[in-house]
Amino acid sequence: MLPRLSIPLAVAICALPLAALGQTDTVKPAHDPPGQLFRHAPMSKATRSIIMPLSDIRFAFDTENLRAHTVWRGKLDLYGPQHVNAKRPFIAQPNGEILWGNPPTLPWRTNEPSGKFALDYDQPTGKFIGSSTDGESVTLRYALELPSGESVTVQLLPTISSGGVRRTLTLSQCRRPLFFLANSFVDGDAKLNVTVHGSGVSVRVIDTIAEQHWVLIPPHDGEVTVIITTHHDGDLAASPRSAASPLAKLGEVGQSEFKPRAGPGSAHYKTEYLPLPPELDLLITGMDWIGDGRLAVCTWPGEVYLLDGLLDKGGPVTFNRLAKGLNEPMGLLVRNGRLYVSQKPELTEITFGEKNDLTEFTRVSAEWGYSGHYNAFSYGPVLDRDGRFVLANAGHSGRWDMTFMGWAIRQGSNGTMEGIASGFREPNGIGVFGPEHDVFVTDNQGQWTAACELNHLRSGKYFGHPSSAPDQKELYNGRETFTPPAVWFPYTLARSISGMAEIQDDRFGPFKSQLLVGDFQNALVTRVFLEKVNGEYQGAVFPFLNGFRSGVNRLNFGPDGNLYVGGLQRTWASIAPDPASLERVTFTGNTPFSIRKTEAEASGFLLTFTEPVKPSASDPGNFDVSQFRYTYHPGYGSPRFNHAGQKGSQTPIEVTNAALSTNRLELRLTLSGWKEGHVTQVRCFDVISEAGKALWHDTFHYTLNDIPKP
Repeated sequence: MLPRLSIPLAVAICALPLAALGQTDTVKPAHDPPGQLFRHAPMSKATRSIIMPLSDIRFAFDTENLRAHTVWRGKLDLYGPQHVNAKRPFIAQPNGEILWGNPPTLPWRTNEPSGKFALDYDQPTGKFIGSSTDGESVTLRYALELPSGESVTVQLLPTISSGGVRRTLTLSQCRRPLFFLANSFVDGDAKLNVTVHGSGVSVRVIDTIAEQHWVLIPPHDGEVTVIITTHHDGDLAASPRSAASPLAKLGEVGQSEFKPRAGPGSAHYKTEYLPLPPELDLLITGMDWIGDGRLAVCTWPGEVYLLDGLLDKGGPVTFNRLAKGLNEPMGLLVRNGRLYVSQKPELTEITFGEKNDLTEFTRVSAEWGYSGHYNAFSYGPVLDRDGRFVLANAGHSGRWDMTFMGWAIRQGSNGTMEGIASGFREPNGIGVFGPEHDVFVTDNQGQWTAACELNHLRSGKYFGHPSSAPDQKELYNGRETFTPPAVWFPYTLARSISGMAEIQDDRFGPFKSQLLVGDFQNALVTRVFLEKVNGEYQGAVFPFLNGFRSGVNRLNFGPDGNLYVGGLQRTWASIAPDPASLERVTFTGNTPFSIRKTEAEASGFLLTFTEPVKPSASDPGNFDVSQFRYTYHPGYGSPRFNHAGQKGSQTPIEVTNAALSTNRLELRLTLSGWKEGHVTQVRCFDVISEAGKALWHDTFHYTLNDIPKP
């Protein structure tokens, strides 16, 4: 029987303060409010850092090397667009007196450690599991895999006491000795006093250029708790925890009620907006519904809210803050009552109790490179047809050595992430469509990306923007060809495409089984009709609704059949007036006279209307049709080119016939001279319904990648 350590073991380490880091002079940093429990943020010593405030001490933990990389007295300076409305700098910085830290290596050994961290013997490996909050405390969890094959789970609770920074380590059973690097002090002149309590536990001090203090934890056949306290000059208890700010409060933080949008609006769709308390900073980046009717929302600054009362007509909406301090989440999915949020460096599962007093954050995956760059977003997740998580990572401002930048990735059968396809620049929209649950990804105009796109995700495809490993390094300078999108969005309509939602039923009007796709810059929503031609998706984009109060970023249909639109703007500007918005769009029952479907045929288009048209619609002169293409190059965007390659020009396409069906709901256009591989623009004139209505939208753009076979 191995000995059981039944009492807490205390190791006390004293050190003098070391150094201080100051603020930048160019951009004023932001700071988390007093009372916030943690902050995920990139730091220079570890991009995947979790920083916890302990009174006026900050404890920064590296979730890759599982070490306390920096401990300091002072503030955490936050930078980046979400905090300070500036793109650079974007790395968070310690601002104050540096107390201690540990080197960039796993602080655990099973063999007698040496000061040089020699790698000539087997070492444990580690994996971060997650964290949990309970009241005012944050516990970190990780697992060690020993060379023997044994697994050890470690819980780390950092706290503050009058003696210093205290780390409480709780370890599961381990049948061999473990060595833990408690501290490595850069300045070797400090006089260190070390005391040990508890049978079988010892501290070994290795005198090197960075004096190391290793804690020996003997074998144990049950759970053991070790308490390590690192002392500093001065009485830390003399700096009590600041009173919590209302901005850090969890639980109910406000109420609001929907109001009608000012102005004439649309006769077909009513839009209401929810006045947002400005202190909530509700810059929406993800939305999904919990089964009890609450809407879960994540925000760019890193908060998660549960909104209650959205489905109650005329009642107040209550904002409940569930979490604060995540790293720029860009999407949220509800699955089996749990929230899945795509932070920049990881996919996180969030579980919570009814009173939000105990919340667990479990890392699902962090198997991609993360530089900390302001543009290193990860979008999603969605579930594919096999129920696997799918994410899309930005490739813009990437680095080849940062794996899976510019890639769509999914959780494989063994639980690890695998690449699906590469070539994405800024895929600020990922969703599923159709009965086969196909995954689609939007992308934004920029380098190597001629205009905004809607791409059907397929394995092994390359969608145009240079991407990092596992793509070959020699391809990072660009390729000659790429997989064209299912739909190009003309720049005159949409300039910064965002999230999408499929219309699931008839409660939202006559466009069931079509996609709505948002545009951030123009604060509007487009409608996309998709079809398969010769086995691949392509289709048409129409205008739909505009005039939203902020840059449209996320779309989601509620259980009530209404469309909920989440908006934001900060650093990147929209034409809309508000910094954040949540709006609800309801079909009024007044069906718009529209082109419901646009299907490509071997000889032209078959247009299907929502209402019968007058016989005069069969005049070919009512239709102005032209084609253009974009060029593929490393520059920003692309002008239009006609068939002959002339810049800024479109090729007119002759309409040789326009034939109406007997019920006058369908009209077949016969075209002469059109070509595949081009966008076809169709403008309709004098197409009037039997009831005398003009078309709600008279222009569409169809991406003709392929002409149907006869």
